[in-house]
Amino acid sequence: MAISAVAGILKQLKRPHKKVEENPYEIGRCSEHSEILVGDRPDNQWMLYDSGSLPRTKEAWVACAFVEKTHWGYYSWPQKLSLYAPAEEQPKLGLKREDMTEVEQIIFDHFSDPKFIEQLIKFLSLEDRKGKDKFNPRRFCLFKGLFRNFDNAFLPVLRPHLERLVADSHESTQRCVAEIVAGLIRGCKHWTFEKVEKLWEFLCPLIRTALTNITVETYSDWGTCIATACESRDPRKLHWLFEMLMESPVNGEGGSFVDACRLYVLQGGLAQQEWRVPELLHRLLQYLEPKLTQVYKNVRERIGSVLTYIFMIDVSLPNTLRTSSPRISDFTARILVRLKPLMDVDEEIQNHIVEENGYGEQDERTQAIKLLKTVLKWLMASAGRSFSTAVPEQLQLLPLLFKIAPVENDDSYDEMKRDAKTCLSLMSQGLLYPQQIMLVLPVLKEIAGSTSWHARYTVLTYLQTMVFYNLFTFLNNKEAVHDVRWLVLKLLQDEQLEVREMAATTLSGLLQCNFLTMDAPMQTHFENLCKTRLPKKRKRDPGSVVDTIPPADLVKRHAGVLGLSACILSNPYDVPTWMPQLLMDLSAHLNDTQPIEMTVKKTLSNFRRTHLDNWQEHKQQFTDDQLLVLTDLLVSPCYYA
Repeated sequence: MAISAVAGILKQLKRPHKKVEENPYEIGRCSEHSEILVGDRPDNQWMLYDSGSLPRTKEAWVACAFVEKTHWGYYSWPQKLSLYAPAEEQPKLGLKREDMTEVEQIIFDHFSDPKFIEQLIKFLSLEDRKGKDKFNPRRFCLFKGLFRNFDNAFLPVLRPHLERLVADSHESTQRCVAEIVAGLIRGCKHWTFEKVEKLWEFLCPLIRTALTNITVETYSDWGTCIATACESRDPRKLHWLFEMLMESPVNGEGGSFVDACRLYVLQGGLAQQEWRVPELLHRLLQYLEPKLTQVYKNVRERIGSVLTYIFMIDVSLPNTLRTSSPRISDFTARILVRLKPLMDVDEEIQNHIVEENGYGEQDERTQAIKLLKTVLKWLMASAGRSFSTAVPEQLQLLPLLFKIAPVENDDSYDEMKRDAKTCLSLMSQGLLYPQQIMLVLPVLKEIAGSTSWHARYTVLTYLQTMVFYNLFTFLNNKEAVHDVRWLVLKLLQDEQLEVREMAATTLSGLLQCNFLTMDAPMQTHFENLCKTRLPKKRKRDPGSVVDTIPPADLVKRHAGVLGLSACILSNPYDVPTWMPQLLMDLSAHLNDTQPIEMTVKKTLSNFRRTHLDNWQEHKQQFTDDQLLVLTDLLVSPCYYA
């Protein structure tokens, strides 16, 4: 309560800073445009982080027009762009005690007292609730207000405490340092260049030490610290921080955990800057690409998350210009070259990589599997955070994912297979634009011809989700509906039983939501398949131990039965006019060989279960002869009495 109260008082004592109106087009030395263009334009290039023109001297610092708000200039400019006036026109911050108000003197006296500061630091570095304490925004606001209102007056008193605490790896002490550092960085907003430069000479080694001593309990606090410090701040003001964080974040010192933490902290800072640091994003991507073959899971996951933010601004929306930040298409092209050893093989891809960074020569296939595991982490992370789906680029990776993803839900599968299955699930739920639908379907058709039945099976599960999530977009495209129908009917005659059964399930779902209709041609198609003749038992090979039936004939006959079954099961709570005849057609196959017999039994059992409650109404659709046959098939004669 006391901390919040003092922070509030400091905000009330905040001195107003003078602002002047600026013309962004004059600063950028370009002409004004009338139409709305979103993204990187000539008139906002001067705001971007450029290591060649950073304000490293006092003259450059004073001449630089700092824009704190991240959203200004990306879509459009404010009607009046008001920026802070030069330092000489601002109210003096480093006041002497006698020039302060009475309230300011009270605060100044307490926070200048070494004993008071020592007691305060002891209190702030105490553990309150073990395992539950988090970065405290109230404490951050307190120190931000102190350094904003009183300049660097309290830094000499706090400095020895910060240096002492940062060397201690305990959770509570590290959190205390993180809160003060965040307040210090945000509070120095209006300091003079000389004071800011000296501040960073002190802070950079301090933060390096903190990252070296980072632990499981403290990494989130330091991530919050850097993210809070970079929020609504011109990146050119923080170039010391960004350059320090970009120094070899994945260098192996301290193990994989420390590498992942460094990336997490760096990600927190860059994510706040969004579109204004394309150079840093390019440098980071160039640094990370050779390291994508990491075998440690925590580093892979963090790299995947970092890649998501690197490509965050690469969006394809109307009136949006191509970003100068890294682009997914260029990255995917480079990745596919390195994944070629896996793309060119037809056999199932197995993970044989252990969790250790081995030295020496490794074959291309091993390197490709390591790379793939990191790419999967990126795809999973980007599915929930990206502004738009990179459909064309993802399609290039689809064939590879279909090769890996398992059919069953089994926790015993290794990480790579589980990740591939998750990626396909997330990608199938993505929003598709009308023009993108005709890009996806040819890829699925190609994979449906794969030699791997796992891939053919997974195409159907992917197709189900994709159609249901983009139902109205598909229904608006007759050619797409026709292609989906063709694909499902093709896989209904697949040589693998599991694929045929999944195709029937998919067909039933598409019929139930009226995506496809049960028309006369479809019914005739299934009835003709059902009439495929199988040789009599006595005409088969008598010397064979197994009952041999030509596979193609059995598959066709079973496909017809599955098609009829899908049509029946697509109407679980009513009886359309065409259903009684289909049930009669189906009943004729009750004594067929397996797996046809089992399909018929399951269908009849499900029909009885779903239509039981309203049977008195449903049976009006059947003739007396049909009812007699159906009753004999389903239950004892007294079941419906």
